Amino acid sequence: MIAAESGFDVNWYSLGFAAVLLALNAFFVAAEFALLASRRSRLKQLAAEGDKRANQALAGIRELTLMLAGAQLGITMCSLGLGALAEPAVSAIIEGLLGELFTLSETVQHLIGFTLGMSIVVFLHMVVGEMAPKSWAISHPEESALRLARPFRIFVGTFRPIIWLLNWMANLVVKLVGVEPSDDRAMAHSPTELLLLIEESAGHGGIAAQEHELLARSLELSGLTAADAMTVRRDMVSVPGDVLVADLAAEAHRTGRTRIVVHEGDLDHVLGFVHVKDVLRLPDGSWSTTSAASVSRPIMVTPEHHGLEDLLLEMRTGRHHIALVVDERGIVVGLVTLEDLIEELIGDFDDESDGRLDECEKLDDGSYRVSGTLRPDEFEDYTGVKLPEGEWQTLAGYVIAALDEIPTAGDRVKTEVGTFEVLAMDGYAIDSLHIRLAVPGHTSD
Repeated sequence: MIAAESGFDVNWYSLGFAAVLLALNAFFVAAEFALLASRRSRLKQLAAEGDKRANQALAGIRELTLMLAGAQLGITMCSLGLGALAEPAVSAIIEGLLGELFTLSETVQHLIGFTLGMSIVVFLHMVVGEMAPKSWAISHPEESALRLARPFRIFVGTFRPIIWLLNWMANLVVKLVGVEPSDDRAMAHSPTELLLLIEESAGHGGIAAQEHELLARSLELSGLTAADAMTVRRDMVSVPGDVLVADLAAEAHRTGRTRIVVHEGDLDHVLGFVHVKDVLRLPDGSWSTTSAASVSRPIMVTPEHHGLEDLLLEMRTGRHHIALVVDERGIVVGLVTLEDLIEELIGDFDDESDGRLDECEKLDDGSYRVSGTLRPDEFEDYTGVKLPEGEWQTLAGYVIAALDEIPTAGDRVKTEVGTFEVLAMDGYAIDSLHIRLAVPGHTSD
């Protein structure tokens, strides 16, 4: 105790030690949030550039639960110390001031002094010791991790046995409630989580619009299968194996396709495919005597549920440009091309063989003319409206489910999404639709 000039005692030693405890509390809070908020990839980059502090931060992240337990131990020790030293010292100052300024009983003085003293200590503890360092660490995660990692690891190393024991007991409690504790922060992200991160970065201007679209499509590719990108069986261009090359060339000219599937009787007995350049290499006059089967190449076959990411890699590695898609019964259900996979990645583009109607066309009155084969996710991309969940894989499937029958041209159905009118049929399949949305979609093209 040291006597103040005003006539009451001020415990400067307790106040000084309390200020140190407050600073240490802020240190532990900042160190805790720095390890949680810092990016491991950035720290690895700094470590590769020779920053030794980054190695200390990375070492802390690798044993994150132990470091967090150390931070909690430090915060708890500082908080208890503040309660034991700061509150009595501040309360004594307030009681002394009240005694000099007012005529109050000791009980009232103590009550007011205790209440105000506790309030001041709690305020300082929350603002200076907790919220301020937390905000700094979150705003500058890598910088704070570099500054604090070394002294924080020294503290954890000093009290490691105690921290390890406390952490082990905490893990035991967690296991009793059926949760398996982890010693490392989960750094891997699912494609959906990465999509959210990309959306957030694009929203803050960290990624350009074109880069955002390409990255988003790359991640969405992981959720798609061969069935999502294929040309359905009824739209495949094919010829029997016994037709002459001259007839095959005529079919290629008519459809604009450079690769024609060759089959024996039907599409469930495919022999291969013929590339038009193989036809052009044949000797003059041989087109009328050479069969399509004799110049066909082997064709790649893939199951309909094969992921597009793996399929794209396999087709590029094996230099395949087309692949048959079969279901679990071995029945050919469609054909997928390398162009189809690339379009899923970078968006639709037209080549010299594309002459079909756009999959989705916005009309002047705000309605849409769309292909029946449009997928629900593509429909949402074009219009901004999400279809209800269901077993359908295309817009045509949604309309057929709503009608509960195979439609004919001119049939209409009204759903929660909007009014759908069948414009054209291709056999039993819906070729094109006119849609007037009942819910707001994109406001611009």
